[in-house]
Amino acid sequence: MIIQTYRISDLMPNHIFFDNNCTLGKMVKNNPIFKDVGLTVDVFHFTSKHTESDLFCQENCNPHAYPELLRDDGGWYFNSSIAEQTNVWLGGYHSMCREMRVDKFNYFLDEMIMRRNRMTKAKLAKDSMNPRYFAIPTLLAPT
Repeated sequence: MIIQTYRISDLMPNHIFFDNNCTLGKMVKNNPIFKDVGLTVDVFHFTSKHTESDLFCQENCNPHAYPELLRDDGGWYFNSSIAEQTNVWLGGYHSMCREMRVDKFNYFLDEMIMRRNRMTKAKLAKDSMNPRYFAIPTLLAPT
């Protein structure tokens, strides 16, 4: 999926956070597409779910091994656990969404996520965290 999503080399991110990057890293370690991509495990999973005896993971997927991810004050530039936090937040709407038909479900989640994103962006701006949206340029499909 990552190769398909970022098939244009200029779009490949410098880092990909994923709770199972230890396994992914072993699978793609010889793939040149991933040569300059840090495959870090999110901070929560690294400290609580990964064993210290997995040397590949400790040496290649430790987020602390990438100083460019750390701010000067020791905090992280990115909330690498946001997917886990979002899943917990979405779980709060599970009972409401269970009976919804597809069109209502899609509209409801889209609207709730947009509202949450606006509130999150406003809070980050208030905290001087310089939030902004990342836009991928429109790409023409090959003919």
